[in-house]
Amino acid sequence: MGGSMKSGILNFVFQAAPNNMQVTTFRAKSKESGLTMVELMVAMAIGLFLVAVIATLFVGAKQTYRSQDNLSRLQENGRFAMELLGRNIRDAGYTNISFAPPASLYAPPSATSFSGTAITGTDGAPDSITVSYDAATDCLNAAAPGGRAVNAFSINASKQLICLGNGSATSQVLLDDVEDMQILYGDGSKYVAAGTAVMANVTAVRLCVLIRSSEDSLAPQKQTYIDCNGNSVTATDWRVRRAFSATYNLRNRTS
Repeated sequence: MGGSMKSGILNFVFQAAPNNMQVTTFRAKSKESGLTMVELMVAMAIGLFLVAVIATLFVGAKQTYRSQDNLSRLQENGRFAMELLGRNIRDAGYTNISFAPPASLYAPPSATSFSGTAITGTDGAPDSITVSYDAATDCLNAAAPGGRAVNAFSINASKQLICLGNGSATSQVLLDDVEDMQILYGDGSKYVAAGTAVMANVTAVRLCVLIRSSEDSLAPQKQTYIDCNGNSVTATDWRVRRAFSATYNLRNRTS
């Protein structure tokens, strides 16, 4: 009975409705896609922040690499300069006894002529030094006249260590970025400058070279360093500097 009553009521309603009555239907409004202006601005801000962070890390890594590379080269240049100059200083006055005439009991001229001339120097800013010893070639690998090499080491205006050998017509650059070279000569009791030293009595040489980095803008602030004269100096640029020093005995005068 309940089902018949329900059906009758529905029939009555539809029959009673006017023919021109429009039935309104409702559809769910579809959700719009895309980002709002605020969301776009937030996304752009995050992107710019990430780009800035990555750029900062890249620049920092590049600066660290430059600093380490320049410091490594500075150390290498310092060791090279000290090894080269030290070897020449130690060999000063060396005489190859094979130059002596056969069956002769007197010393060959090359041995006696080294008195006072095996090593000489000049004072300056920077200093220079000249060493002499028996060898087939000079510091530039040119044939040494008479089998005796005379090598003059100095620093030019371009801050380069140069050498002029007696077998060469012109000097050549051995090393860049050498700012200073200071030399003291020991006669057994004290170390003095070249202008004061009696070269014939010199048995040791105290050497110092000041090396700088090849690139500027390396130090976070202008470096304060100790120069070859023991003075504290504040650099006028952003290069890194280091003084290398050592004392060398003249083997042919101390043996």
